[in-house]
Amino acid sequence: MSGYFILLSLFAIFVVRGSAFFECKGFGQWCDGTIFNRCCDNLNCQLDRFASGTCQLCIGSGYACGLSSQCCSNDCQWFRCRPMLQ
Repeated sequence: MSGYFILLSLFAIFVVRGSAFFECKGFGQWCDGTIFNRCCDNLNCQLDRFASGTCQLCIGSGYACGLSSQCCSNDCQWFRCRPMLQ
C-alpha cells in the first residue's frame, strides 16, 4: 500500500512542478528541439550542436531543419538549410 502512495505522491509532484517543464521558450532562449523544450509560436530551434540551440525566427544556412518553412532561405534539403539563391 505504501508503494502506491509513494508512486502517487511522485506523480502529483511531477504534475504540479512539471508544468513549467513543458512551457515554450521565447526568442533567443535555449531549446533542444524536443517537445519538452520547444520554441513558442512561430519560432524555430536553431541547433548549434546535439540537443542545444536557441529559438530564432528562422533557421540559418547550414543548420539542421525538418521543413523548408523553418529555413530563412525556405530551402531544406537532406535535413539542412541551404543558402539563399541570389
